[in-house]
Amino acid sequence: MITTQETSTHGLFQGLVVEDGRAFSNWGLSRSTRPAVYVEPVSYADVQTAVRGAERFPSPIHPVGSMHSVTSTIVNDGGTLLCTTKLDQIIGLEQDATGRQLVRVQAGCRLAKLNRWLQAHGVELPFQSEIGEATVGSLAVCDSKESSLDGPGYFSAHVVGLTYVDERGELCRLSDHEHGGAFHEFKCSFGLLGIVVECLLEVRPATLCRTDTSILAYASPEDLAAGLLQARDRSDSLLAIVFLHDLAAFCEQHYKAGPGAFTPASSQPACEEYRVAKRIAIQRGFDGVAPPQPSGLIHSRADFVNEYWHPSADESRLDFQYYEHDLSQFQRVLVESFRFTKSFEARTGFVPTGWATFFVNRPERAKKPFGVYSAGPGVSFSFDPFCPDPANPSWQEFSRGYNQLAIHNLGANASPTQTQWLQQGDVTIPRKLARPRFTTEYYEQFLD
Repeated sequence: MITTQETSTHGLFQGLVVEDGRAFSNWGLSRSTRPAVYVEPVSYADVQTAVRGAERFPSPIHPVGSMHSVTSTIVNDGGTLLCTTKLDQIIGLEQDATGRQLVRVQAGCRLAKLNRWLQAHGVELPFQSEIGEATVGSLAVCDSKESSLDGPGYFSAHVVGLTYVDERGELCRLSDHEHGGAFHEFKCSFGLLGIVVECLLEVRPATLCRTDTSILAYASPEDLAAGLLQARDRSDSLLAIVFLHDLAAFCEQHYKAGPGAFTPASSQPACEEYRVAKRIAIQRGFDGVAPPQPSGLIHSRADFVNEYWHPSADESRLDFQYYEHDLSQFQRVLVESFRFTKSFEARTGFVPTGWATFFVNRPERAKKPFGVYSAGPGVSFSFDPFCPDPANPSWQEFSRGYNQLAIHNLGANASPTQTQWLQQGDVTIPRKLARPRFTTEYYEQFLD
């Protein structure tokens, strides 16, 4: 049964309610779930009604956005799945008591929509991931990565205030300057402390970027590691797609190019051609796609926050793993990963299509007390294998085996939203960051 207006003992639910036992899948069609109830609130009061109405909306109640995660984070069989995507208003720009310029935005707003709005107003977020379908509320309390030109390279670092619904159904607010440690801990909670409905994000005047691309090839994994670090040192930021089995890499070197909100006309049509080619390559997991290789391309980074269509089960689509390491381990990780990959290839004939490599600036420990990027000031890199077919048994076998190497031998930090086939002990979430009303079986295994 689907209704647009439902009542509970605690009030009126005005959004969509689905309670016919249907299945919902993530974007990549690799995970599915059958909640007892699926809801799409259209107001904060709807969220409060759902949380308070445990009989009508059975526990656990789990918030989701665009469901782009590759892991079982969406799985909530028999519980309540609460999708925030209709809470997507951009409320406006403002200043806080410290003089920072902020944007107030609802949790279900997608990054692509937000970045276009900010661009039109001449400001930007320092974090500009190319996965424009991700929602603000999900990223505020989950893991992300981006080779940022400056500042921390993960989204939640730029969140300075939150409005959420707690386990009692109360509307609560937290901010960095008023609540300190409690606020920063909440941002490490994966939505287990409460359902985020609104965020305050720090913004800055918009800037342009210059991008150079190149393909590098080397004779050994040691040389590959040295070459990538050299490319990073010569630029303001580096994104590399590493073809580890071939000891080669496609590199995007980024440089600051001064103020500006829009890509200059002199960069067209080359910028648009590159943007579309990158979008298709990411959509299809780089399966049979060879993007152009522009050099000296001046552009707005907001233009590359792309949107992606929902794939069918028979088409290529991006699937990936995520592992965070300290930059000091770069050569060791590449060398050991190369050995593992070549050994697996010799045994099965399979290798990942590539490895996405991001370099992320970390803040002080107090601002990221748990999870990835929590080692204190420094630089992390993520070395993330990907494949265009989530259902490929060899890809799944490779990923399970590589989890053991990366997490337990190489000391990687993994993510419950971006690292698949985790086992108990691979990731730890402090139990104080979770409430039973919001804790699914998937997340329960990580609590300690």
